[in-house]
Parts: sequence; structure tokens; C-alpha cells
Amino acid sequence: MAIHAAASAALCVIALCLSVLWRAHQSYKRLQHVPGPISYAVTRFRLAYDAWHARSIHEIRHLHQKYGPIVRVGPNQVSFNSLSALRTIYGAGSGFQRTSFYKMFDVYGTPNLFTFASGVAHRDRKKLISHMYSNQKLMEEQSVKMIKRKVQSFLTMLKTEPESASEIFTSLHYFSFDAISEFVYGSEFGGTNALSGNKVDRRLIDDILDPARRRLAWSAVHFPAYTKWITTRTGLVGTVVESLGLLPMNKPFTYSGIRNHALQAFHQHKGAIKSGEKPANDTSVIGRLFQVREKHNLSDMDIASECADHLLAGIDTTADSLMFVIWALSLPAHQKYQDQLRTELLNLQVDDGGWPEAKELSRLTWLNAIVKESLRLYTPLPAFEPRSAPVDTTIDGLSIPAHTIVGMSPYCLHRQESVFPEPHVFKPERWLAEDGSLLPESAAQNKWFWAFSSGARMCIGMHLASAEMLMLIAAVYRQYTTSARHPDTTPGITSRYEIFSDETMDKMKEHECWIDFHSYSG
Repeated sequence: MAIHAAASAALCVIALCLSVLWRAHQSYKRLQHVPGPISYAVTRFRLAYDAWHARSIHEIRHLHQKYGPIVRVGPNQVSFNSLSALRTIYGAGSGFQRTSFYKMFDVYGTPNLFTFASGVAHRDRKKLISHMYSNQKLMEEQSVKMIKRKVQSFLTMLKTEPESASEIFTSLHYFSFDAISEFVYGSEFGGTNALSGNKVDRRLIDDILDPARRRLAWSAVHFPAYTKWITTRTGLVGTVVESLGLLPMNKPFTYSGIRNHALQAFHQHKGAIKSGEKPANDTSVIGRLFQVREKHNLSDMDIASECADHLLAGIDTTADSLMFVIWALSLPAHQKYQDQLRTELLNLQVDDGGWPEAKELSRLTWLNAIVKESLRLYTPLPAFEPRSAPVDTTIDGLSIPAHTIVGMSPYCLHRQESVFPEPHVFKPERWLAEDGSLLPESAAQNKWFWAFSSGARMCIGMHLASAEMLMLIAAVYRQYTTSARHPDTTPGITSRYEIFSDETMDKMKEHECWIDFHSYSG
């Protein structure tokens, strides 16, 4: 009897193994015409292994270098790296949708502009608020004054808390947090004052600053059911789970503090409108959504999720970008670029308060070339952007079955050597024409530049981020020179479950960057 049971168990194991192998074979056959190593083709865990070591997009680039602009990186995943594929996958009206990957960015269990899979849902929501982020709107007096106040607060922090401000990974997060919170919620309900020293507001971003957030994101993507279960345990089970170190990130989890703050701001705003204390108007994103909520049938959670997502999206991206600009300019090898920038800025006409015209900053050649080169090398969201189509398609002449995950990454596009020679070298002059002017939009470099995505899903906050960056950099370098305290060490940023830094340096410090600011006396 025991022998019979053992034989039955063995047969079950063999049957299970054969079933797994058969499914793997069928999956492999589905995209066997796509070039790439078999280790990536037969299991999704090969790329997951790279991601655990924060190297997945780096490995994808190596595969592109070996196999060309089309490479298979998973049983059901293909990476592209060409302009034609960029237009096909991400261009307006392409038919490709966001995948379930983006559901991890739903807020309060409710989808928003960033996470909508449907292009129609995305388009309808975007119509409601896109004008808030238009360049024209951001050049209006109210928006310009708000950004100037936040820049002035940063300059004040440099004087009143010089050591804290010098660790610019953190202090620039304070800046971007204060700016986007007021833009989304207004100054009364939800606007923060981290730069001014408000300890409660500063603590709100502690979970963002924690590098362990990478492990949480990795777990949520690759083991979503397990991650949801283990992170929602409470009581005795929760205590045991936490004490055994089984959580991918210790509580509070990423964004938990800010999401609570955002929800509270929503309820305060709603209460103020209901009582007549505050009218619904478009002086803030939340005010605009309340203004149109009845006409477009927006629920409380639609508005709360949308606003919280805008708040979250506007913190890391702007802060990380600014940090890399200042760090790059502060390296001894790049002193010439800092000198060029300062000369350009000091020749600007300014108003009685010492501020240059906001519109004028967008025309400055060295300022914009430096920012663009930093965004090319150190894009704050450089990783793979997955899409899929509900029907069979063709990309770059290759047949792609329905529901295949396809995508591209700014990291790979921005290191295309035929477009960007010496791709790992910081060279702002690559964005300048022979006569010293900025390259036209038709130039190859601009076509391959993808820091803000493209098409209908292009970053809605692009103009706001640019205005914040240009104004802060201009203000800083009109008053200070800067130097890196540790010029042999690159800062590293967390982007989903990756780490990105300057790959030409051996030393890296994640979520830390020390810059010395010297008052300019010239």
C-alpha cells in the first residue's frame, strides 16, 4: 500500500512538472521569433532577479547592445529601442494601453489619471485638469509667485539651516513637496511648510526617503498577492510578521504618511466648500475638480485619488532632477559649465526683487542645455514603461501577439550612442547648435529625448517641473557657487525598484548628496 501511494505521488509530481514544462514551452513558442537569451524567454523570474539587484533596466540595455533594437526580456515581454517603435507604442491613438503594473499606483483603491488602463478614461479625466498644468497658466502671476515663494524658502533654509540644507537630496524634497502640495491643494488645506522647518511636514516624507521602499515595490510587482497579504496583517499576526523581519519594508510604508495627509486635505477642502467658506475654483487642482465634479460625475474617491497621485508624482521627480543638476555642476570636472551658467544668469535683467522674468529663463541656452543634459543622464523615471494591445499588432515589422507586454525606457533611449556619442559623459553642449543656440526640436537629440514620455500619456506636470527647476537653479547660481563635498561619490535615487546613479563612479550613496554652497562675491 505504501509503495502504491509513493508511486501515485511520484506520478503526480511528474505530471505537474510536465504541465509546467508544457506551459513554458507554449509561452516560449509564442514569441520565439523575437531575439534574446533563452534564460529571459522561459521565465519572468530572470528579469525579476535583475530587478531585485536593482539592475533590470541596465541588463535590458546590455541585451539591446547585443541583440539590437528588439529584444525579448520575458516569456511575454519585449523591449524596443527605436523611434519608430516609440511612435507605434506611445504615439497618440496607438491602441496600446497601460498594463496591470500601474495598479500599484492606484490611491485609496481608486484609479486616477496615471493608472487608467483605458485611453478613453485617461483622455476624459485629462481634459478636466490639463489647462492647470499648461505653460500659459504657469506663467500667470499667481503660479509664478507661488514658485518664487518656495524658491525663496529654499534660499532662506540655506542661510538658517546651512548644514541641513547642504544635504540636498532631503532639502530639495522639502522644496518639491512644498511646491506641489500648494499647487494641488492650495495654501490653506494641504499646503506644507517643510522648508520653513515644520517638523510634522518634514516627517511626512520620511517613508519616501527610506531606501527600503525599493523592496516593497519589487514585492508588489512580482508577488502582488503575497505582498498585499503580508502588509495588511494586524494584531498578533502583524506583530509576529514585523518582529521576524518578513515585511519588505518596515512601517510606515512608502507614501502612507503623505496619503493620509492628502486624504485629510481632501476632507478639509470638501468641508470648506460645503460650508461656503471656500468657493470651488481653479486656483488649485482640487478646487478645479470640485468645480466640475457634478457635471462629470466625480465621486469623493475620484477627486481624492487624483489629487493624491498628483501630489505624490510631483515630489520625487522634481527633487531628484534638481539634485542631479546641482551635483553635476558641483563636480570639479564640470566647473566650466557652472561658470558658463553663472555668466549667463548674471547678465539677466531682474525686477526690483532681484528676480529674472520667468519666461526669459526658458530661452537661456546654457541653463536649458544643462538641465536637459542632466535629465538625459539622470532621468528621474528611467525604467521600462509597459504597454499592451488587446489585438495582434506589428512593431518595427515584427508580429506581436495580443496582450504581449511591450515597452521602452528613457534609460536606453538616452544612451543611444549613434545619437549621443560618449553617452555616459555629462556634456551640455550636445544640446547646442554651432551658433550657440539651442538645438531645434527637429534635431535627432530631441527626438530621442524621452524624460517626460510622449503622446497622450506625456507627463502632465512637465511645465510645472520645468518652471520649478529653472527658477530654483537660476536663483541659486545667481547667489552661490557650489562644490561637491564628496566628489568621488555619486548620489543614488530610488525609481520603483531600481537604483540610478552616475555609472562612471565606483562609489555610490543612496538617498544622500552633500553640496557646499559658497556665497558668490564676484
